[in-house]
Amino acid sequence: MTLHKDLKIIAIIPARGGSKGIPRKNIKLLSDKPLIAYAIDTALKSQYIDNVFVSTDDEEIAEIARLYGPEVIFRPHALAEDHVPLDPVIYHALTAVESNKGIQYDYVVTIQPTSPLLQTTTLDKMIEKMIKGSYDTLISVKADNHLYWAKKEDRFTPLYKERKNRQYLDPIYRETGAVLITKRAVISESTRIGDNISLFELPEEEALDIDTYQDWTIAENLLKRRTIVFRVDGDHDIGLGHIYRALTLANRLIFHHDILFLMDKSRELGIQKVREYSYPITLFSDETELFAILSEIRPHIIINDILDTDTKYIQMLRSEGYFIVNFEDMGEGAEDAHIVINALYEKSYPSKNHFYGYMYECLRDEFYIFPRKIPESAVNTLLITFGGTDPNDLTRRTLQALEDLGLKKLMIKVILGKGYRPKEQLFDYISELTKKGFNITIKENIPLMAKEMSEADVVITSNGRTIYEVASIGTPCISISQNERESRHLFVHNSHGPLYLGIAYTVSSADIALAIHRLMNDYMLRKEMSEKLLKCDLKGNLDRVLNLILNKYREWEINEAS
Repeated sequence: MTLHKDLKIIAIIPARGGSKGIPRKNIKLLSDKPLIAYAIDTALKSQYIDNVFVSTDDEEIAEIARLYGPEVIFRPHALAEDHVPLDPVIYHALTAVESNKGIQYDYVVTIQPTSPLLQTTTLDKMIEKMIKGSYDTLISVKADNHLYWAKKEDRFTPLYKERKNRQYLDPIYRETGAVLITKRAVISESTRIGDNISLFELPEEEALDIDTYQDWTIAENLLKRRTIVFRVDGDHDIGLGHIYRALTLANRLIFHHDILFLMDKSRELGIQKVREYSYPITLFSDETELFAILSEIRPHIIINDILDTDTKYIQMLRSEGYFIVNFEDMGEGAEDAHIVINALYEKSYPSKNHFYGYMYECLRDEFYIFPRKIPESAVNTLLITFGGTDPNDLTRRTLQALEDLGLKKLMIKVILGKGYRPKEQLFDYISELTKKGFNITIKENIPLMAKEMSEADVVITSNGRTIYEVASIGTPCISISQNERESRHLFVHNSHGPLYLGIAYTVSSADIALAIHRLMNDYMLRKEMSEKLLKCDLKGNLDRVLNLILNKYREWEINEAS
């Protein structure tokens, strides 16, 4: 919006020295900067404000304020008492400046230093609305949609007509104190409020007014908030393990950061899973569109969970100034990422930016909740689960092994992932086995895998992240690699916990039958397996990974700024 060039606008920031709730709060450091500096920066960056003044009674506040660029007006001590409202304070500063500079202002903008999250773009929108609407006064507000009551004499009365869910209530607007804009002609020693008044609803975060230590803590957390993009996919070929890990990290980060999922629109399976968690998703069709989206979003951190990357892709991300975190990246691009985290595939001599081993496995929340397994003397329940897609159909191969063993008294639970394809053939086969007297239950879309694992006496699974989930519970298990990449997962070898049979194309149903028979008939072996699995404590890993990402980011951010 183009404003009339002859309009004169002044911003006045009132900052007395005698704040009581948080002593000396106006110059107290908030995220490494004095509180008052935020309001000063916001005002000075405005495209409409001609002059910025701080009104204070305190020499220390004045000196610190001057470091950030405004001019200072000293107010009489009588105008710094607790009971004095802002109207005479603003009037004093305005008339003093007009007298000293010989300027007559058209609009006066009061900005409170206790609103450090106010953005210049928002301030300028308020000024534009004020002038375009020709209001006498414009006040920043926050909308509250709650059931309010008032006390009149000795009775409580509702401030609503009808009890409704919060989202259906008419909002009540509360002044934030952040900004009040007034026509110069309206201002007197006793008021800044004219007849023609309008309100401006601030974005929720910008509406924060620091009055208590709790407010201060909230402001600090919001100022540290960053935008984090998860670049992740899931489909029938790569499964959903990467999606689950990204969701696990996002579920923790969302409390302190803004989260966005950036996903290939052709991989619908993973997109469906993320949508179940209601995270914002932006889809792209090619790399050009991907970088155009990133250029618009300007995230601080990009977490790639897309397996191997190439040098060109990572260098392009770095050239845009993003902090890059890669998971399970064994490609050429890994050397150019800021950090690479790989819980599955370990190296004896990793690069300084690579972090390998079971200590970096990210368990879902449910695995922190369910109790550890205490093996029983007899095997009553066997769980078969081969991940999201089971490309080698190890599920059917395991059922064939159980058929060969004739284990009709055993409770057999089969859990299928979303990407499992030969369902009809499997269902037909299980129907045949059921007719023969086998006790088989099929489950899909399991909400709590930890519960299923803790209830089983033996788990048969693939050699990916599921192994860590089983290990966290301590259920004895048999493991088979789906591919060469999974065969490099050294946890099964180093922990000596799972009974590892090898890569899928080398493992027959007879091999699986032999392993099941061995485990079922050797209680001491199952007990020993459980103890070895539980020695690898995995339940502190998620905090370790989150701290690693955020601490390395902060180190990088400081270095970039210096």
